[in-house]
Amino acid sequence: MDRKKVCEKSSAKKKMRSIELKLEIIEKHEQGVRVVDLSRQYGRSTSMICTVLKQKESISTSEIKEILGMWERISQFVEKKQPEKVATGRASDLFNDTCLTHFRNILRGRKKQTSLDMFFL
Repeated sequence: MDRKKVCEKSSAKKKMRSIELKLEIIEKHEQGVRVVDLSRQYGRSTSMICTVLKQKESISTSEIKEILGMWERISQFVEKKQPEKVATGRASDLFNDTCLTHFRNILRGRKKQTSLDMFFL
């Protein structure tokens, strides 16, 4: 039983190091370090580095979609239940225009990029 606990702990440490490594790779890439240079620095293949960078984007895309879905449900709930319809409508529109438009534009840009990538392949 003790051996199993030790294995679980070392597995958790490996996973943590792996996550920390991925975050470090993403951060350096965002600072402008090229994929080839990251590959050499960390002793990993360029395809592994590219996979890490793609996974980062897909996770944030799903998070954006999740948040937009939550906002839709919240705004519908508030419209039905809040007695101050005019004030809440203005506040909702302001938040929607100011904050959520930015995230919708990000999703549109990624969708266009994906379409272009598929076209050229």
